[in-house]
This record gives sequence, C-alpha cells and structure tokens, in this order.
Amino acid sequence: MTQNKTPDHESQGLFKNRGFKSINQAITTSLNHVVQGMQGKRRVFPTKWKRLNKNLLGGLQPGKMYVIAGRPGVGKSAFSNQLIFDLLDNNKDKQIIVLYWSFEMPGYQQILRAGSKGSGRQVSDLLSVESRLAQDEFEKFKKAVQAYGDYPIYFNNIPRNMEFIKEANVDITNKKPDHTIINVFDHSRLILSSREQELQKLNDVSKGCMWLQSKMGTINILLSQLNRNIEQEHRAKAQYQPLLTDLFGGDSIGQDAHVVMMLQRPHDLYGITDLYCNEDPVGLLAVHMEKNRDGLLGMISFEAEMSTFTINERNI
Repeated sequence: MTQNKTPDHESQGLFKNRGFKSINQAITTSLNHVVQGMQGKRRVFPTKWKRLNKNLLGGLQPGKMYVIAGRPGVGKSAFSNQLIFDLLDNNKDKQIIVLYWSFEMPGYQQILRAGSKGSGRQVSDLLSVESRLAQDEFEKFKKAVQAYGDYPIYFNNIPRNMEFIKEANVDITNKKPDHTIINVFDHSRLILSSREQELQKLNDVSKGCMWLQSKMGTINILLSQLNRNIEQEHRAKAQYQPLLTDLFGGDSIGQDAHVVMMLQRPHDLYGITDLYCNEDPVGLLAVHMEKNRDGLLGMISFEAEMSTFTINERNI
C-alpha cells in the first residue's frame, strides 16, 4: 500500500516559514481537542449555572473572549461578579488568577455586593447611618465577606491602556506559568487609548484581548453597553430581543468575541412583550446567547434579586 506523502509544497517549506499550517496539522489539532473532551482533559472552568455551562460546552475556556452586554442598570456588573465569585468557589482545585480592571466600581464596592448576597442584607442597609446594623447582623456580613479572603482576585481601579494590561499579563504568566488568567473589564469603554474616536478605542481593546488570548491563553470577559436602538418604540413592539447590531462598537467587539451574552430585565426596564409570554416577568433576567462560536444559542432565564445582587437560574 502506498503511504500518503507530504505534499511537495510542505516539504519545501514554502508556507511553514510564513506562519501557515497545513490541513493535516489542523486535522491533528481538531482530533486532539475531541479526544481531550472525551477524556475530560480539556481545560474548562464550570460556573455554578448548569444551563449556562451546557451552552458554553462545560464552562469558561482559556483563549476565549466573553462579552456581557446590556443597557445601563440591567445588572451586567452583578451578573459578572457572581459569575466570577461562583466560578472561583467551584474551581478551588484549579490555578486561576482574576484581574479585575474595574474602572467604574472600586473593589470594596464589589465586596459589599458579594457580602450583601452572602448576608441577605441590602447594600443600602449595610452603609446607612439611619438603619444601623445590629452587632449580630454585622458579624453575619463580616463572615460572608471574609469567606472570600483566599480568592485570587486583584482589583485595579486606575484607568489603564492595553499596553499596560498586556505587560501585567505577561509578567504574571512568566512568574506563574501554570495559572490561567481571567481578565474582567468593567467597563471596556474606559480603557485608555490614544485614539480619538470611541469605536477605534473599542477596536484597540478587542484586538488587545485577542492578543492576550493567543499569546497567554487568557480568558477575557468584557462588559459592554448596548446602544439606544433597543429602546425605540418599534423594537419594543416587534423585534424586542437584543441583536448583535445593538452592541456599542459591535463591528469590532461583536466580531472578535467567541460568546456574546445580552442581558434584559423586561419587567423593570421595558415592559412585557410576547417574547416572554411563558415567563413570570417579576425578577426575570433574560440572558440571550446571541453569539456562541462553538456552543448553543438561545435564551437562559435567571431569577434576579437586585437588592441583594443574587442571581440564580430558573427552572433547574
């Protein structure tokens, strides 16, 4: 039997030195990915949300960009915070470092939110000089926040440019090569850039994330705004579901992202439409998987108690 021979153009190195990979290399890589999945060896970090894990083929994966988008006040920060804190709690045996580039909300405010969920008290109650906490309530809150003390989360609240962010990731990877870095950008529009146009700035952020994913194998989570088109009257009556074209800077971030999740709270913000006729609208946080390169699309329904920043999947 005649064995398959390497094509002449491969043996001559006409493409190798220019960064190309042959179809046989691509076949080998694809087979390895499938085998890793069969053997449970693919690196994946499951969340505590089962339906989200199913759509994401097991959870968050290194080398991918996840966009969480919504109008102001819909719960993007609350959703991403709980996703990260629950993910760390769910993957204590894995080596993860979370870099929280939080330019709108200082780290202590995020801890207040996490503690609010853990203690069952609203942040307004925790900070109010009028409705002062009793000592036992304070101890409950203290216990809730101190439980996060060994979580590998590092907050940076000073607006930075992508070059600084890249350097920080490279430095950490060089010192801790066995760790997976999760970058959370809240909010991506506040990353510094020399570009004058807003869309050009977002393009720089998106391309910077792609570099980190390719070179460092990072997981990148970007919080992004939706434009005002979703609030127009004709959209509320007909095509009510958010679309990729509703992303602010959609041409860059939407195309580069592996997964785009769009958040809506129809009862609180928009009113009720036929899209949610089978759902109890009170407390509904609808997460639309508008883009998912490898996984499933569709809507996942969450129950959101925003007073204590508690979010759980419905119908599990």
